[in-house]
Amino acid sequence: MASPTTAARSHDPQSGAAIIVALWFTVIVAGIVLTGSLSLESHRRHTRNSFVAKAQAVQIARSGLTEALSWMRRQTSQPVMVFAPQLDPSATPPVLDTLDPDIGLVREFRIAGKQWARYEVWKQWDSDPDPARLTWRQQVQCEDISSARLAAAAGSIWRLRSAGYVYNLEDPSKAFDEAPNQIVSRELLETEVQRLSINLPGEAAVNVATGSTCVINARGRVVGGTACGIYYPTATGTPGTASGSVTGTPATATAVTYDDSFESVFGVGIDDLRSLADQITTTAAEFPSPVPNSSLIVVDTGAGMTWDSSQPLLGSGIVIVLGDATVSSGSLSNFTGLLYVQGNLVMRSPAEIRGAVVCTGSMIVEGSSDYSTILFDEDVLNDLRLDFGNYQRSNTLLVPFRRDG
Repeated sequence: MASPTTAARSHDPQSGAAIIVALWFTVIVAGIVLTGSLSLESHRRHTRNSFVAKAQAVQIARSGLTEALSWMRRQTSQPVMVFAPQLDPSATPPVLDTLDPDIGLVREFRIAGKQWARYEVWKQWDSDPDPARLTWRQQVQCEDISSARLAAAAGSIWRLRSAGYVYNLEDPSKAFDEAPNQIVSRELLETEVQRLSINLPGEAAVNVATGSTCVINARGRVVGGTACGIYYPTATGTPGTASGSVTGTPATATAVTYDDSFESVFGVGIDDLRSLADQITTTAAEFPSPVPNSSLIVVDTGAGMTWDSSQPLLGSGIVIVLGDATVSSGSLSNFTGLLYVQGNLVMRSPAEIRGAVVCTGSMIVEGSSDYSTILFDEDVLNDLRLDFGNYQRSNTLLVPFRRDG
């Protein structure tokens, strides 16, 4: 028979209550932990999806800029004066530049399931009848900024902006940004595209800023062919050619208006040339020998440039020297293209430049046992115009601003 103490302990109501409280506490703690885990996982998934959608929108906007650049390159009339992609399915062949010519350049494509992508590159249309759309257009439209950059030719420099969207397509009969369709992410990117022109002060083998400081000594040759040999401004003296050979049609010629600035010759300023350059050489040792085919090289060493037997001037393209330039004796230099020297030029044998030379300072061309020769070649210059006349992206991609929503 159980003792009274044992019986009382076995029927103690406080013990049962403690067990119930402990069970409730366990359930609550487990619930808090589970809820926290689910919330953390949901937040992680949302963050990952947002990141993916944002990255996709950036890439979609990049695609818009790429196609806009391609559209500008395809135009038969250059430079491009008006950005206006067309849509005419009934034409032969069909013109399918865009999905919406009122906007500009528009494309849409499926990513996966109901998720779609869209990019828009807006054209300028100051008479857009939709006020809200016009306000947005004026913020993101493509613009010819040549005059603002002091470029010589209109259409030389364009600013392009592309809006990239990721959206869920619930109702194909509605606009992509109209409910129940929903924009998941949008990004706006900006870049600039430029084209070079090559307009010599005169059609000549040599363009020199001061006639009297241009000397063609013994075994120095300037061959203009059907073009001029030496072209220079009026009232700057006469080149010294008695000892050397200068031929052309005519051999020498002057001009009242003579402009050898970067803006006049290339259509853009030196800063834009730097941005378009394949290489900017800051030390003589960096200069590529040979120059890669159809490359633009800007030499900015602070001390000019000297080409010698260990580093001759070879290859083809455009070489711009900011400072004095020297082609040393025995260098065996042989360059095809345009050499622009913002300073003085000395060229000694054996060396040959086929194309043209522009020199803003004094100039000496001479040989010894062999010739130092500059030959005008219109075909070479035309090839350069084709190579560099296409629009090229001139800076990195920028995010000019962001619009929420």
